[in-house]
Amino acid sequence: MSTTRSPSPAGPPIKGRRRSRGEGARRADSLLIVVGHGTGSPAGDAALHRFVAELARRGIFAAVKAAVLRGGPSLADAVHGVDGGSARLLPFLMSGGVTFRERLPEALAEVPQPERPLLLYPPLGFSPNLSGLLARRGENAAGEASWPVAESHLLLIGHGSLRDPGSAQTTHFHQKRIAAQKTFASVLVAFLDQPPHLHDVLANHAGPLLGVGLFAGEGQHGARDMSQAFAQAACPASYCGAIGGDNGLVGLAVHHLAQEPLLVSQRSFHLIGAANAT
Repeated sequence: MSTTRSPSPAGPPIKGRRRSRGEGARRADSLLIVVGHGTGSPAGDAALHRFVAELARRGIFAAVKAAVLRGGPSLADAVHGVDGGSARLLPFLMSGGVTFRERLPEALAEVPQPERPLLLYPPLGFSPNLSGLLARRGENAAGEASWPVAESHLLLIGHGSLRDPGSAQTTHFHQKRIAAQKTFASVLVAFLDQPPHLHDVLANHAGPLLGVGLFAGEGQHGARDMSQAFAQAACPASYCGAIGGDNGLVGLAVHHLAQEPLLVSQRSFHLIGAANAT
């Protein structure tokens, strides 16, 4: 993926522009396609479809559809046969890793050149407001376990990748924001596919640990598997689930979608206007 702007080393890359006059009217005439990773199973994609249904009920867009990069409906299916207005893409992704940088461009290349423009929002996980949802999930879990929040450690779990820093970058972004609030004893990160690995953190940590998955859905990292891993931790530990199923995510998305998206050139996945993004 190429853009006219380099990713910021301090936080997630690619921001949309600030909301401009008339943006609300343009959204009301637009199709929003929420693009998820896709797990190949109805249960794994349930959070995506719940999110789409609730967002559609808000009436912000003319229509809201779901598409997945693995399985169906595909992005090409979602765009097909829609006339007028623009098609806006919201990646239902919690990072800017391989799925966003490689699989989304591949899916866009398979979409026939549409008459309507394609506009792209940053992945939902880029929203700074997600830090608050992650922290609240941990605070609620600490209360349920009767653990003092100030003595509990929040663990943010990302997928990670040894060949693409995007996933870890987003996880660290939220780690720093939450740690700055000094609510928890500490805020840690762990990953499934890169160090520090989740199993190592669980085996060596000494204090009460509250894990939140920075995943759009449970998928192959199912709640049962994660709960079993936490049950074998060396310290008191609780898995609080994937943030993609959080009830507060739709409200966060409404704010996220108030920014002006960027125009996409499908063939190169170039974000037109990214040089002016703030």
